[in-house]
Amino acid sequence: MADEFAELLGMIPAGVEGGNLTFARGDLHSTLSIWKDRYDGSVFGWMVHTYEAALRDRMESFGGMSIRIDHPPPSGDANPTNIPPGACYAWPASGTPLAPEATAAVTQYGPLSLGFVRDRHDLGLLLLADAHVHRGSVWSFAPTNNEPARLAKAILLARHSGDQNLERAAVAKLRNRGEEPVTPRPDYLFRQAVADWAKQYSRNTGIDLSDLALLKRKRPQYPEVPEPQDS
Repeated sequence: MADEFAELLGMIPAGVEGGNLTFARGDLHSTLSIWKDRYDGSVFGWMVHTYEAALRDRMESFGGMSIRIDHPPPSGDANPTNIPPGACYAWPASGTPLAPEATAAVTQYGPLSLGFVRDRHDLGLLLLADAHVHRGSVWSFAPTNNEPARLAKAILLARHSGDQNLERAAVAKLRNRGEEPVTPRPDYLFRQAVADWAKQYSRNTGIDLSDLALLKRKRPQYPEVPEPQDS
């Protein structure tokens, strides 16, 4: 099936491992993963994750430094809920081609999904998004329940890549949302959740996020990001 997907995409993957096809674009890699439903072996689906390659292994236990790209199900519904179900297709019998709706989806949505993230800065902005970001007929997966984790990842990515504009955008959102409670825990604030995630990320990557630990305090000191100097 992976070979059939590559042919439909019209793209040569940098690597194929099982049902995972990986494509490389400089600092960014994208993996198209084919998955079979664990409860119903007669259906399967596919999705794309785009990630910062240099941080992938160190962030593997946290889902990588990545964003997921989804596409509409065969019904054509392109207005996903906060956590939408994956698009599913009939698993082909041995030796038979993909069903027409699966072929059409790979052809139409596959290239769009693989090219969705423009560059490393764009990946950071997608991690900062308050909700799913639509571009054409596909969208990035950004549920509200992992906003603090995604924001901490954006700051980590900014410091890894030296992207001060991205870090300023992340800190601005952090200041704006910091005192909000994280549902369903009214005594646990957004900034405190960011601090907890940052501590774990820093430990795994070796990238200094120690200033974010101050966000656990009652009167936190938010990070300061210097303005870039003119050359």
